[in-house]
Amino acid sequence: MTSRGLGALRAVIRGVVAVPGLALVVVAALRSRREAARRHAEGVLPRLVWGPEPVIAIKYWSRSLQALGYVSHTCVFHHYAINERSDFDVYYDEFLPAGIIFDPLRPYAVFLWMLRNAEVYLSYFDGGFLQGTALRRLELPLLRLAGKRIIVSPYGGDIAVPGYLDVAEKRLLEDYPSIAANGERTRSRVLEFARWADLVVRNYQYGFMPRADVLWPTQIAIDADRWRCEPPAKGGDGRTGEVVVVVHAPNHRRIKGSDRLIEVIDGLVAEGLRVQLELLERRPNEEVRAAIMSADIVADQFVAGYALFAIEGMAASRPVLSALSWMAADVRAYLDARGLPIVDADLDTLEAQLRRLVTDPGLRRELGEAGRRFVADHHSYASVGAIWDNLIRHVWAGEPLTEPTTATG
Repeated sequence: MTSRGLGALRAVIRGVVAVPGLALVVVAALRSRREAARRHAEGVLPRLVWGPEPVIAIKYWSRSLQALGYVSHTCVFHHYAINERSDFDVYYDEFLPAGIIFDPLRPYAVFLWMLRNAEVYLSYFDGGFLQGTALRRLELPLLRLAGKRIIVSPYGGDIAVPGYLDVAEKRLLEDYPSIAANGERTRSRVLEFARWADLVVRNYQYGFMPRADVLWPTQIAIDADRWRCEPPAKGGDGRTGEVVVVVHAPNHRRIKGSDRLIEVIDGLVAEGLRVQLELLERRPNEEVRAAIMSADIVADQFVAGYALFAIEGMAASRPVLSALSWMAADVRAYLDARGLPIVDADLDTLEAQLRRLVTDPGLRRELGEAGRRFVADHHSYASVGAIWDNLIRHVWAGEPLTEPTTATG
């Protein structure tokens, strides 16, 4: 047993004394450990479980690995209104009937299901199937005791600790005041994952990350074929022809810089340019998809951004505006080396960059075509699945890490 495994055993033994019923969970974990060892010895692919936070990215990651032959499931608490229940495989409410007797037991049933159905657990930093239970602080040691491998990466809010939020801090705290209230709890949870995880992935997200094993900024995956859409055959130049449509879909206006975008477009219209903003707020994904495909320009976020909305815009061959200059030097170098075609636009440069795109349909088409190629190379199921496959084989079978991820200190 490794030193980390021995540490997990000591933590669990201390917990057995303090938490009634934990001994039964430990027995299940040890049985699971034997099964994991058997599968490892046979050289078969590990089974995967992603969750429980219902960020839509885990759906795409899971599907990308299913295409490579993995048995992979997502298991979540619930789903957000902008998504569909069918986006995820397993829900907490499917375990045990509802009621005052069964509700407190449900997280334990989910955890036992995960022990039986996965060898690798892939999570965000606020993950954990036993959240809200007496075993919440023992979950990660229990997983290690059970022979599970743990891979963790951030989505944003899970590592949002005041003092570590870079240029986005002021606006984030305005949109999400709970960040300040939960800062110490978030910090503690990140430290727990940093201690017990087999592999920590750092992407472009800002926040508190005391450990990172690999750098992988282009981590988000989408079904690129579903987003295939030809660039507009022709488009207005802002003065003649059709009105240039800019689509923007914020969930929270402050952190996206929506107020500045509205101000800039009002100013361009006052100049006489034929430009129109389509503003979609907290709308279903299908509605956002239709808006992207009928727009000329995708405006993502102008404080600190480049996320799923921008990737969907590129996949649909639309030029994308988003703030990039805030990124750490190694993250920006990674993206520049791969030819990221997003137009860098922060609150100060947005007006000039948007005017340039509105008045140059040729540039819009050129950037749209480049964006489509970038998504195929770096955000498609095939490209992202290949990297996940390498990371999983690394923690499961000790295979070496390969590019295009970059090892960090």
